[in-house]
Amino acid sequence: MSGYRTCVDCPAPVKFAHRDRCHTCHRRAERAGHKRCCERCARLAHLGPDNLCAPCLRLAAPRKAPKTIRCAGCGLQRRNAGGGLCNRCKLADPDRPFRYAGALAQRTGAIPPSWWDELAAFAAARHHPGGAISVLRATGRLLVAEPSASPQRLLECCARDRPTNRALGAFFTTRGLALPGDDEQRRGATRRRRYLDDLPATLAPAVNDFCRYVLDERERARRTGRRPLADSTVETKLRVLRDLAVHLSASRPLTGWAEITTADLEDWISVTPHRRHQLTYVLRGFFAWAKRSKLVLIDPARPLRLGAQRAFNGTVIGLGAQRALVRRWTSPTTHPHERLTGLLALLHAASNAQIRAVTVADIDPAERTLRLAGRPFPTPLDPASWDGVQACLRLHEDLHTLNPHLIVTGVTRTRDAAADSSYLSRKLEASGTTPATCRQTRLAHLVTSLDPKLAAAALGMNGGGLVRYLDDNIAQDRLHPGTRRA
Repeated sequence: MSGYRTCVDCPAPVKFAHRDRCHTCHRRAERAGHKRCCERCARLAHLGPDNLCAPCLRLAAPRKAPKTIRCAGCGLQRRNAGGGLCNRCKLADPDRPFRYAGALAQRTGAIPPSWWDELAAFAAARHHPGGAISVLRATGRLLVAEPSASPQRLLECCARDRPTNRALGAFFTTRGLALPGDDEQRRGATRRRRYLDDLPATLAPAVNDFCRYVLDERERARRTGRRPLADSTVETKLRVLRDLAVHLSASRPLTGWAEITTADLEDWISVTPHRRHQLTYVLRGFFAWAKRSKLVLIDPARPLRLGAQRAFNGTVIGLGAQRALVRRWTSPTTHPHERLTGLLALLHAASNAQIRAVTVADIDPAERTLRLAGRPFPTPLDPASWDGVQACLRLHEDLHTLNPHLIVTGVTRTRDAAADSSYLSRKLEASGTTPATCRQTRLAHLVTSLDPKLAAAALGMNGGGLVRYLDDNIAQDRLHPGTRRA
């Protein structure tokens, strides 16, 4: 025991005989006794002049004029955010990512990788300074956590951060430091797995084997230089088999594909007669494989007849409307992307995918030609189309983008990908048409005025597909829209 009395407010000892509290509690109580109610806010506080508390005194005091400077960037009177710039100009300073990259390398203390400065230049050229700093900050955190991480390891670590992963993926793949991503393959595999999971249990093993067979054939075609099947084609085959399996399993229990007859297939195809050609084609391929694999003894799809190819019955733009569209698309007030899309589709029968895939390197200024994907030779451009190309080139330069494509949107400005497939259709909405309508108008005119084989050779298309644009097919569909050819 110390022999001192205990404080009335806390367990501390009281060392003064004339006090009931320790030194700390005594000072606290003494200061609390000097508090009074503020005349403005009625708060219990220490009052200053005019019986006002400190916050009320600050509110009542006249405001000081803000310290402003003449911004070196925009020339306006604004507050100095540093370096003689206002906050807006400082955030938009193009040298800011480079300063941040150098400061981050010094602050971390670790030796930055050899590609760090190149990454800063890459991000600064493709992003706003704030976005470039976000990429550098996320990359710096990964390097601090794992200094010896390889580029491929960095991509795996930032998989959830999509902007950083996309920027690093483009940088590493263009420099040859990492392998290209397989996002498309993984998404295609997910879609195929969804179709396979919907199959009945008794019919699923055969379709799984057929899917592996189709994928192996596609890989073999890719290695031998032939045209491989697209993911959409493989998914169409699986979707048709899934719909058939679900339809037949709902009518009766099945233990395998050998129990299916030609009558079952005919009944199912009759539900959607307009898809007869496609359904028959898929079923013939599947059951031919099943017979070779000893899953069935008799091919039930062999007696099926392929449906007739549908003749062209789409919309064609009249001559008066075509003249109005050309006048609109040759006007300098029209958006360059709309001008180029409309003229290439209407005058040169270019598809949506071909227009979006055009790059700056595909333009030949000396010959005034344009290379379109799938065409056997460069396409000569008329004066109106060439003016549209020049307008798009000027817009491309104004955007200060490194995207190689001629048509660059706000989304693809910081990437290397082409514009979305719906972008061109949205651009032509103001004209009241679509790229597909303009293209099929030009195809119908070429096929009816020239030989279909010549038109197919010039456009890099299949001659059999252009036959459906002939005059007699169009006339028959107009006269007998409800009938089908045998």
